[in-house]
Amino acid sequence: MAKANKIYQYFTKAIPLPDGRRKYIRAKTQEELDAKVQELENLMSVGVDIGNNTTFCQLAQQWYDIYKKPNLRLRSQNSIKNVLNTHILPKLGGYLPREITPMQIQALMVGLSGKSNSLQSKVLAYLRDIFKVAEENGLVAKSPVSDRIKAGGKETEEKQPLTPDEAKLLLEKVTNPRARMFLLLCLHTGARRGEALALRYEDIDFEHKIVHIRHNAIVEEGETVISDELKTRAGRRDVPLSDELAACLLEQRKKAVPEYIFAMKDGKPLTKSAYRSMFRLIERELPERHITAHILRHTYITRLFEAGLDIKEIQHLAGHSTVEMTLSVYTHYDHISRAEETASKVRAAFA
Repeated sequence: MAKANKIYQYFTKAIPLPDGRRKYIRAKTQEELDAKVQELENLMSVGVDIGNNTTFCQLAQQWYDIYKKPNLRLRSQNSIKNVLNTHILPKLGGYLPREITPMQIQALMVGLSGKSNSLQSKVLAYLRDIFKVAEENGLVAKSPVSDRIKAGGKETEEKQPLTPDEAKLLLEKVTNPRARMFLLLCLHTGARRGEALALRYEDIDFEHKIVHIRHNAIVEEGETVISDELKTRAGRRDVPLSDELAACLLEQRKKAVPEYIFAMKDGKPLTKSAYRSMFRLIERELPERHITAHILRHTYITRLFEAGLDIKEIQHLAGHSTVEMTLSVYTHYDHISRAEETASKVRAAFA
């Protein structure tokens, strides 16, 4: 016996739009239809373009293309796209902006409760910015991202520089030539990861003992792209070349054909996977410490403070765009130094 098809009765109404078009509303009951019509008329009364069917995903893409992409370096572009595609669009992408409620935003943030404070802050910042654009363009009457929503999560751990003994121990224990070269170069020049991986032998002035930092490596899985665009305008700088680093570079250049100091077998710059493999050889020699390329750079800057260099000199050598960035490192260094000095004085007082 054939199953009879169920027949649904729908109630419809056409709402005239300001541009002369009509928007047709459909519902299963008269009460539902009346509620939908009232909601849309309320939106129109405050200037919302209810005839615009741009989804949140499309709006986010427009926001990225127009407001973000033109002003950002490739690494920052990829960071925004990763946050959008991983944490925001899977939850909200298919909705119209005016359909998204404060409860949905709250639920999205609750789902990120186990993530870092940094990630949660980025998600909130992007949502607020996208909905600001939506307001300005008549897609929503009011942003659903409440001011009451705050980023939670674990704060990023403060970067602890290596002590002189830790740095010395690492240089003794890391025997792989490439890994040791990277370790020594970062500790003796303060180069950022991308700056170090982009260095060519032609950037090293052995006669005058200068390292010319002029390029940045955008490290990817398949291929690393070398760019003349550094992280900051102050990134283009000349750094003194230590005798130990100079000797290692000269020795390596005798055996190496590639133009890059850190290169694959085909002479191209290291890929992301090759870099990770190399850096693991450094990390394993000091497993009790969390070591990153930025920790090595932080260590270099701390050694400059310990050597008594002027704050402006250190700002230049570090490639910081503002002296405030350099001072943030100094504040940490000064706090540690004072704590050790205070402890010594207290012990002496009770000796």
